[in-house]
Amino acid sequence: MKFLALQGGIRHPVHISSIKLSKNLGISQQSASRYLIELVEGGYLDRRLAQGGQVVTILEKGILILRKEFSEYSLMFGAQREIEMEGILETGLGEGGYYISQKGYMHQFQEKLGWEPFKGTFNLRLNEDEVPKIEAMRAAEGMLINGFEQEGRTFGKAWVFECILKNESKTIENCAIISPKRTHYKRVVEVISPVFLRKEFNAEDGGNFTICVNLGDI
Repeated sequence: MKFLALQGGIRHPVHISSIKLSKNLGISQQSASRYLIELVEGGYLDRRLAQGGQVVTILEKGILILRKEFSEYSLMFGAQREIEMEGILETGLGEGGYYISQKGYMHQFQEKLGWEPFKGTFNLRLNEDEVPKIEAMRAAEGMLINGFEQEGRTFGKAWVFECILKNESKTIENCAIISPKRTHYKRVVEVISPVFLRKEFNAEDGGNFTICVNLGDI
């Protein structure tokens, strides 16, 4: 389950083959398949067969076990309060600006962050090695932004994590990562700020940035 969680299985379905799972766990393909079946039968995973393998999601029962293990390791080693991630700027789908500009979100940003964000997100794509850091961030509490209904449409909840954004020439402190409950992104983080970040950094797609994320109390 830990391996699946590191692939994002807590937040979204993960497509994986028994061959890939067996290689990563150092066991036979038959054993990998058997472990998956046992976890499904135990109510820890949801599993649907798909082309080239299966689509797996960790269920609440499995999440509780992982959180317990996380808490125990935190007691042993001390919980990490900050993480640093590196990403490359890319143009998003344009959805972020639409969603965060809704009044139901804006007043919550003002209340919890102390500022209203520019109506757009600064999207950074992380490499595959950074995915566990994203999942570690999402496992933290963050600041909850509640969902709401507006004009007959439902807008889901999200979490925000205060962060500092920097490149080789500049640092901007008033930033936050927004992590929606439902997202298309696995390796992309969306950063919001009261300023137009592309203009402030004079940035173009392909630029390298570092994000220092405050996880708060885990």
